[in-house]
Amino acid sequence: MLNSHFFLKKLINSRPRFSIKHAVSRFLFSFFLALIIGFIPSYVGLSDDARYMLFILSFSSLLWMTESIPAFAVSFLIISLEILFLGFHDFNFDTNSKEWLYYLKSWSSPLIFLFIAGFILAIAASKTKLDIWLAKKVLFYFGNKPHNILTGLMSITFVLSMFISNTATTAMMMTMLIPILNNMKKNNPFQKGILLAIVVAANIGGMGTIIGTPPNAIAVGILGDNAPSFVSWMIRALPPAILLVVFLRFLILKLYPSNEENINISKIQSVSHFDDSTTTFTKVPTIPSWKKSLVIGIFIITILLWLTGPFHHIPTPVVSLLPIVIFTIFGIINAEDVKEIRWDVIILIIGGLSLGAGVEKTGLDTWLGMQFDINGLNIYVMALIFSAFVILVSNFMSNTAATNIMLPLIVALVSSLGDSVVSFMVITVALCASCAMILPVSTPPNAIAFASGKLKSKDFIIIGIVAAFIGPLFIIGLLSIY
Repeated sequence: MLNSHFFLKKLINSRPRFSIKHAVSRFLFSFFLALIIGFIPSYVGLSDDARYMLFILSFSSLLWMTESIPAFAVSFLIISLEILFLGFHDFNFDTNSKEWLYYLKSWSSPLIFLFIAGFILAIAASKTKLDIWLAKKVLFYFGNKPHNILTGLMSITFVLSMFISNTATTAMMMTMLIPILNNMKKNNPFQKGILLAIVVAANIGGMGTIIGTPPNAIAVGILGDNAPSFVSWMIRALPPAILLVVFLRFLILKLYPSNEENINISKIQSVSHFDDSTTTFTKVPTIPSWKKSLVIGIFIITILLWLTGPFHHIPTPVVSLLPIVIFTIFGIINAEDVKEIRWDVIILIIGGLSLGAGVEKTGLDTWLGMQFDINGLNIYVMALIFSAFVILVSNFMSNTAATNIMLPLIVALVSSLGDSVVSFMVITVALCASCAMILPVSTPPNAIAFASGKLKSKDFIIIGIVAAFIGPLFIIGLLSIY
């Protein structure tokens, strides 16, 4: 099976080696700066618990920004510090108080099961080669004209990224692209266009569903009882996502026109997966038809149940258990496959949920909101400012970490304006985080495409800048309708 490691290999090898000395210095810098922020100033009206939470918020944010420790490790640190400072009053551990259990609630969030189901569906589709089969069907349907090929590639990448991680989707699509690129003229600029199209569709496609990308899940967790349902999220997020990807499709065709009228795509029929042991592409392995049929059936049933929640009222997380149980019962998913789930991403989401819960419980959100007079500001101007900031930050760090940092602060700042405004702001910022793609390292799809050796850093800039400016306008404009 093709994995992103193959395409990231050159990029990883070119990075400077990890330095313990630099990591320690960044960690200590983050710690002492957070101490200063949390405990040195004389904040008026800030309780002791809220002051501790301000330290935890500052410390975790700085660690995510400096990357002195792995992003998921910051989540463990957040929960540990919350239990230490907030779970026991006056550090009295000789008590029967169960208040510390509050800070472990994020581990059992129903949202986590929804995300695990997304990973399970992705693994099942990959093992039975349904993702490649679907990509082939779509490509042959669209034909061999350059603009049609681009439309087909972007369509299947966009749809798959709604339910499968954009990293896995991009890695899979690269298996389709290599034989297509090899059959094109070397001087055809359309080669770059195809690669950038995959990047754009993978990044933006994740906006469409709650499980499409971690920032969406964090937004839903932060909103709690006011969070949109699975189908409600799609109603809000799909229109701006589709509009943006269509706009960027035309831009790519304009910037990278093909100098060939027709492109041979016949060789994709033999593509299956990348064999890590031999570093070659191998023919499609034989998959029992019943396994394919079962995966297709469960995939369709699960998505339909997610989409029709308002009618049958089965909670979305409960529906998520269906593919997990069925695939494991029939041996499509085994213990080794479960190890392949991106647990680091899930832990990162848990950290963000725990951070938001701590900010709310200690009253830090209320205190922060009182420090800024935003009653006279236009909410759309505020949304643009927040969106611009999350896109800027997400170009240099994980968009999951960026939303973990920003969303609790945004909720604190706009909570006085009502639930509808809070929901609007949170969803807007979460969606805009997916518009950050200016640098090769901005997102995993960017890095995978860059590591193919056919793109330069400057090739991402124009597309990335346009997405950064146009994306928030589309998102804010269409979300304001709801």
